[in-house]
Amino acid sequence: MKVLWALTRPALETNSNLVRLFGVLKAIVDLGPAASADRDFSETATDVLEKTMHALDALQGALFTFDSTGIRLTCVGASGFDSLEAQASLQIGRQQSQRWSQTREAVIIKAAEDMAELFGQQTQAPFLQHVRCVMPLRMGSGLVGALCLGHRTNQSRYGDLECEALTLLAGHLAMLLQNHTLVLSLRNQISDNLRLLTSLDHSFDDALEAFATTIDAKDKHMRGHSMRVGKYSAGIASSLGMSEGEVHSIRAAGQLHDIGRVSVDKAVSNKTTALRPEEFREIADHTVFGHQIVSSVRFPWKEVPEVVRWHHERNDASGYPDQLYLAELSTPVKIVAVTDTFDAMISDRPYRKGMTVLQAAEELVRLTPVKFDPDVVQGMLVLLRCNLEGKGHNRVAFGPNAGRVTTSDLDRLAVSLVNKTTNYRAYSA
Repeated sequence: MKVLWALTRPALETNSNLVRLFGVLKAIVDLGPAASADRDFSETATDVLEKTMHALDALQGALFTFDSTGIRLTCVGASGFDSLEAQASLQIGRQQSQRWSQTREAVIIKAAEDMAELFGQQTQAPFLQHVRCVMPLRMGSGLVGALCLGHRTNQSRYGDLECEALTLLAGHLAMLLQNHTLVLSLRNQISDNLRLLTSLDHSFDDALEAFATTIDAKDKHMRGHSMRVGKYSAGIASSLGMSEGEVHSIRAAGQLHDIGRVSVDKAVSNKTTALRPEEFREIADHTVFGHQIVSSVRFPWKEVPEVVRWHHERNDASGYPDQLYLAELSTPVKIVAVTDTFDAMISDRPYRKGMTVLQAAEELVRLTPVKFDPDVVQGMLVLLRCNLEGKGHNRVAFGPNAGRVTTSDLDRLAVSLVNKTTNYRAYSA
């Protein structure tokens, strides 16, 4: 019997190791969707942490970020540690910070001395009494965070296999924390600038124009887009009989609608071939990221947050990010949805040539009312006619792709739009 056990034990251990390896690989596969989900970062961090813990049979775990000084850790996700809450912080000494910077592999905590080398006087923190393994998380040579794991199922210890698994997982966890830190920094900088803007008692228009120009400056093919959308939107609002204050507010929302695009990788937005699903998601997420930015600022223009988040929604709920229907969309959102689409249609993109003004107007009418609000599209046609006749305060030069369009063309489209929205019913006095 002993001989049989001696022969089968290596095979069982090998099989167990393979099962553990597959578990770790599955965790890596699962981390991508979990990290890119549209939700609060604390939920994302907790989800990613729990998937990592499951792969390592850990009952307790915590994710920390390091600040720029390398001496303060802040908890962004915790599970199983009763005494540890999100946003709790630990401040370590310079000696411990140097120890962290030199550590490249998981540290298995075997004695109090191991803990003291990493956390110094903070070892008295209650949750640290349960930590059994610590993995530094770094991007390149920079330390971005740490993973702390506590007791495991059946009180088993962490060994070489777990350390190897942590090495595989560490890069993915580090990237999650690095992206969060960069996004948080960018969001704070933009929010600070917006707060400064809204605290001014004068020159709102000049400040907004400067901000709109900054939003579009990242990509050559986007330059002037936010300014034009603001002007188109104000023109449509005027044609719909809105008050002067509402017109000004919608102009501001149009100018800021794409503020979230500052987070989009330039290589993705300038790509000349079809986008991969994850690349489209990155671009689509500009609505969510932009909404997070503007929601932290008290604007004098109440329409800004909803326009920033929902300007890619469509009447039939085929848009993003929340798949809303026509009845759920406000008039400012409907207006910017049309003006943003129109300007995108007539503008060159890395992957196509822009349409003429007439082609774009025809396409808007074709897509109405399934995608766009008929009254708003009719307002766009009125605006184009005013622009053609040199009337109004929102005239825009359409650029080299404008082509030839006449008042007769616009009248024809206006009649076509009325016919579509009334099912071609004829009315007489």
